[in-house]
Amino acid sequence: MTSVLGSALAAGLTAGPALGGTKFAAGVQEALTLEQSSIVWQVLCLAAMLMSVAAAISTSLSNSHAVSTKVTAAEVCNAQLDGLKTALDLGRMSLEDAIELYQQYTIQVAFVDDAEDKAKFPR
Repeated sequence: MTSVLGSALAAGLTAGPALGGTKFAAGVQEALTLEQSSIVWQVLCLAAMLMSVAAAISTSLSNSHAVSTKVTAAEVCNAQLDGLKTALDLGRMSLEDAIELYQQYTIQVAFVDDAEDKAKFPR
């Protein structure tokens, strides 16, 4: 949400000068009683840059959170599969039940590439 808002604000801050040009700058200069119209351009460009940086950081943080969620899911699945293997090794579970649980566990990590397929078909 922050990245969308930051991007929208950056676009909004640059829209006035882009569409209005020198007339826009002169109008803001008069309205704020500034000595030079260049101050208008500098402030708007600085604010747009800050909004763009905030949007980029927000997007990066959002993506890193998604990665940590996937890593956690993969670790949970790995533990479940270890438990499943142990139950099979000890004869505590039928093969049919193990297959059903295997399918339930692995569907939660469908985003994980199959290592064998990657070895056969490298990108």
